[in-house]
Amino acid sequence: MKIIVVVGLPLSGKTTHCAVISKEKNIPMIETGTFVFKEVEKRGLEATPENVSKVAKECKSISDSYFTERAIEYAMEHHADAKAIMLNGVKAMSEVEFLRNKFSEENVKIVSFHASPPTRYARLNNPDRMTSDRGKKSEEDEAMRADKSRFEARDQKELGYGVGTLIALSDFIVNTEDKKWPYHSFEYTIREFRLIVEEIINNKE
Repeated sequence: MKIIVVVGLPLSGKTTHCAVISKEKNIPMIETGTFVFKEVEKRGLEATPENVSKVAKECKSISDSYFTERAIEYAMEHHADAKAIMLNGVKAMSEVEFLRNKFSEENVKIVSFHASPPTRYARLNNPDRMTSDRGKKSEEDEAMRADKSRFEARDQKELGYGVGTLIALSDFIVNTEDKKWPYHSFEYTIREFRLIVEEIINNKE
């Protein structure tokens, strides 16, 4: 099984691109964040930012790759025959090391998505994002629209986890900058991501 680790700062286009290629190529997309909320729910807590942060910290004290481990357990249970999975939400090198120890280095590739902060912030007002019903993510979007400092704080939190290192050390980079030069359209970047996924799957290393 090939593990396509998808990383990037918020609103860089990870989930949007993964959703298209997941459906097109029949590759399961698993988000590690889902398992954070499962842990919160299991403890009978409301999914407030404070509770989510508290539970995430407690779980990561058990293992820094705790949520990636849960995601892989789910993948093995529900998608054991898949030729590949896309793992969205990995934030630290320790999680990649766990994956490489389990699946071997040649079967784990990091694809990072990148766009500038102004471009990413502007995407909060994209019509499709504003009209989608995404639960807690929608609430978070509203808070960031109302107060840009919350968007900036979220970036810093993600970087604090180590996502910047993953972006720097990624095997492939998709530049989704569409508000300024080089003005990459979604049609361009989805084609680029499709080719990357095909290369990873067909690699016979």
